[in-house]
Amino acid sequence: MWRTIQKTLATTVPPLLLLGYLAVAICLLNRWDAMVMVTLVPVWLWAGVGALIALLCWIICRGVLPGVLFCLFLITGIGFSEEAFGIVRELIISLKKTPAEAPAGKILRIVNVRCGGEEASLRKAAESSPDVLIVQEAPDKTILEAVADQLYGVERSVTLIGKKAILGRGEALAVIGDPESPALHVRLKRPDGLVLDVSNLDLPGCRPRIDMWRPDKWSGLITARIENRRLVRTHLGEHPVNRQSIGRIIAGGFGTPPGDDVFRPLENSGMLDTYAEVGTGWGNTYPSDYPLLRLDQVWVSPNLKPRQSTTRLNAAGKNRIVVSEVEPAAR
Repeated sequence: MWRTIQKTLATTVPPLLLLGYLAVAICLLNRWDAMVMVTLVPVWLWAGVGALIALLCWIICRGVLPGVLFCLFLITGIGFSEEAFGIVRELIISLKKTPAEAPAGKILRIVNVRCGGEEASLRKAAESSPDVLIVQEAPDKTILEAVADQLYGVERSVTLIGKKAILGRGEALAVIGDPESPALHVRLKRPDGLVLDVSNLDLPGCRPRIDMWRPDKWSGLITARIENRRLVRTHLGEHPVNRQSIGRIIAGGFGTPPGDDVFRPLENSGMLDTYAEVGTGWGNTYPSDYPLLRLDQVWVSPNLKPRQSTTRLNAAGKNRIVVSEVEPAAR
C-alpha cells in the first residue's frame, strides 16, 4: 500500500509542480489583469511553497525529479526576489571597506512616511534629515510646520492638501492637488537652484489577501488594478519626465507590491525604483513590525541617480519609512 502511494505521488506531483511553475512564470512575465491574484503574490512566496512541496515529495518518494524541482524553486526564489537582492547588497557592502562619503550638497535624501495622523511617525521620519519629506495620512499643519522649521528653518516649504503633504527646503513654485485626489504635486525650487517636481501618491489598496480567490474579491482586485494603473499614468502626465533640468520624484503608497502592472507606466517613462536599483536590507514596508510587502516606494527620473535606499522601523505606524538618497545630474 505504502509503495503504491509513493509511486502515485512520484508520478503525479513533479509534473504538476512543473506545470504550476510554468503557469506562474508566464503570468508574472505577462502581468495580465485577469491574473492579478497570481501576480500580486511575491515571487519568494510562490517559490517557497513550491520548494516545500518538492522537498516533501523528495522525502516521501526520493528520486531525482523532486530534487531538481526543489533546486529550481530555490534558485528562482533567490534569483528573482528583490528581497534577496537587498540582503545580498547589504552583505557585500558590509564586507567591503567603508566607502568615501559623497561631497556635501551632492546627495539629495528623499523620505516617505505614512503617519496615520500621528506626530510620532513624522518625528521619526525627520530623524533621517530629509531634503524632501513626503507624507501620507499627515497630522495637523501646525505639526508639519513645526517639523519643517526644525529641518529647514526659514527656507522651509510646507504643502498640505487633504491628508497628503510635501515638505522641503526651498520655494513651492506650483501646486496641483485636491483633497479628494489620490495625488499631490509640488514643483519645488531649492536654494541651490535645483527644481524638483514631486508627486505624493496614495493609491487605493490592491494587495494580496487570503480571500482574494473568491470570485467577487478577484473581480474587485482586477478593477482596482486597472484604476490604479490609470491613476499612475494620469498623474505621471501632470509633470512629464521630459526636461533634463528638472528632477522628477514620484513616491508614496502605491497599495500594490512591486512587479505588478500598476508600475508599467513608470517603467515605460524611464523612471527608476530606488530600492530596486540600489536598495539594501529587507525593503518591504507593510506591516511595519513584520513587513511582507513593499507597498511604499520612491521612484525618480534618470537625472536623479539612486545611490542608496533602505527602510526604517516606524513603531507608531502601520508602514515602515522609506529613505532614499539620489545624486542630481551635473547642470
